[in-house]
Amino acid sequence: MARKMTVAMKKGGSGKTTTTVNLATALVLRGKRVLFVDLDPQANATIALGINPLEARYTVNDLFVSDHLEPREAVVTKFGLHVLAGHTALARAESGMQPSDVVALRRILSPIEADYDYVILDVPPSDSYLTANALAYATEVIIPLQAHYFAIEGLTQAIEQVSAVRSGLNPEINIIGILPTMVNGRTNIARSVIETVQKQYPDSIYPFVVEFSVRHPEATAAGVPIVIYDPNHPGSLAYKRLAEYLDEQAA
Repeated sequence: MARKMTVAMKKGGSGKTTTTVNLATALVLRGKRVLFVDLDPQANATIALGINPLEARYTVNDLFVSDHLEPREAVVTKFGLHVLAGHTALARAESGMQPSDVVALRRILSPIEADYDYVILDVPPSDSYLTANALAYATEVIIPLQAHYFAIEGLTQAIEQVSAVRSGLNPEINIIGILPTMVNGRTNIARSVIETVQKQYPDSIYPFVVEFSVRHPEATAAGVPIVIYDPNHPGSLAYKRLAEYLDEQAA
């Protein structure tokens, strides 16, 4: 049975997409079968994986708007990942969604989820029907915590969002961890934020961080996850450690 996971944060610039892409790839490097679903109309995760969404035969948008397309037909393979690519047309599809459509992703993915060990979702950094679909489907959430001044507010909003979903739409969803990202350990604010979260959520914050580095945007620009682009970089090692941590939980 697949573990269904999303990395969620309303605020952009939190390292959300970098985390989903590299966590998914790190799990593949551990021999896991991973389906990666890009639900963001910006398709940044798709592009970060070296896939041009405009050249993909089908994308996840086609699965939302068509009742006849099989999800396996839309899968693109990259770096060992099976990818349902994002596309700008998702914004148009979302504009036509009704409240009952928040469970559409369950319908789309249920025929193939048993083929995988993990299904990992990248979502828009906002409240939207697409984000609601992800939260209605996933059972596990990782919150990326950018170590800066407004981080605690964003963390609180993310926790409240998941709590609201668990109270109604998806009782099975739980936050499984808080991952500090884009950390500059030389700054007082980064240390202060991490110390605060360690005190408030000692059982949730992971015992490792993803440090700030220009290598992350370099890897993204190259269309290669950093765990492959620079395997021994501290950021790569952090994401590999996260994958190992999650794998050990499942064992």
